[in-house]
Amino acid sequence: MATSAYSSIQDQVFRPHPYIVGGKIVAFLASGIGILLAGAAHATLIVTPVACAVLVLAARIAYCELTTFLIVRGDTLLRRQGWLFWREKQVPLHRAEVLTTQSLSGRLFDYGHLTIAWDDEVLVVRNIGEFRRLKEEIARLQRVSAFWRAL
Repeated sequence: MATSAYSSIQDQVFRPHPYIVGGKIVAFLASGIGILLAGAAHATLIVTPVACAVLVLAARIAYCELTTFLIVRGDTLLRRQGWLFWREKQVPLHRAEVLTTQSLSGRLFDYGHLTIAWDDEVLVVRNIGEFRRLKEEIARLQRVSAFWRAL
């Protein structure tokens, strides 16, 4: 668990945008099933490995993106990934440099990409939903920690 100077503040959880992730999964599933059905209709076995590869890619995207969470806990950012076995990466926001990128569709649907660099490490998280609120929270935490370092 991350220790924090702000233990009374409740954790804020940010997840990938559900429509973006769902769109990717549906597109890959439809492509894989379409390729598989086209191969079955034309009696060619050569397309079966291609269809299986596309379906495995859809499953990997579903697992990787649906199990990724960003948790703002006090002055620490945690990236948690996994369902059965969690992998956590702690990022001290007072030492991190944060870069946010957002496309036009990202501004319309409130999602974006977050790149955090600290101590020769880089953490990239893509398609995070509620991106405006996440940016405001990170900016607020970095202002508070900068204020306390200045004292």
